Amino acid sequence: MRTKNILFTTLFFAAAMFASLFAGEGLDYMKSVLTRFEVLRGELVDDFSADNRRVVTGKARDLALEILDIDEIGRLALGKHYSKMSAQQKKDFSNLFHDLMASRVVEANIPSQKIVSKEIPIKIVDDKEQSDKIFKKDAVVVLTQVPHKRVTYNVDFKLFRKGGTLRLYDVVIDGSSTLLDFRNQFSAIIQKKGVNYLISRLKTRMQELEKEQEDRLSGQNED
Repeated sequence: MRTKNILFTTLFFAAAMFASLFAGEGLDYMKSVLTRFEVLRGELVDDFSADNRRVVTGKARDLALEILDIDEIGRLALGKHYSKMSAQQKKDFSNLFHDLMASRVVEANIPSQKIVSKEIPIKIVDDKEQSDKIFKKDAVVVLTQVPHKRVTYNVDFKLFRKGGTLRLYDVVIDGSSTLLDFRNQFSAIIQKKGVNYLISRLKTRMQELEKEQEDRLSGQNED
């Protein structure tokens, strides 16, 4: 995604101007997203009742669907198999994948136990422009560090520009692409048992997540 003499020089300076124009764009976006999730967590600091947890969970799902381009993530995750799917298969997959991805974001950012601080333990380090050759994207990558117990993970958020804003399409944890993991898993399942089996697996997993979430919401100590 990224030839000779004058053409090369022209492209180089055009790229430099473009990078300068959007310098810090990814940082600002990520800070805004974190702030919005921390506001939701703050609502739980003030009121951890089951009713309020349901309200905050709904808000977090809406925010997840806003920051993620789930249709694009699903298409990229399916890779070469996407064009071979029927319209109904695409629809069924999309509906389930939307629910699954939103639930994962909620689970990662909204606590299941009572908290005393709204802060999300993540350090935003830098951002950069990057040509993503695997998924053919001109990406804005936000570099972060996330401490967990005694280990700090390098977590890169890959964004792309769409409709005048940035949308998240991949998260890379210590060099491992979440989206590529999805693609490899989905491809293995489809090659062995077909698209319909993949859809049934996603449906089962979504039902499990919904039950787990409901158990957390209804069974949590509200003191």
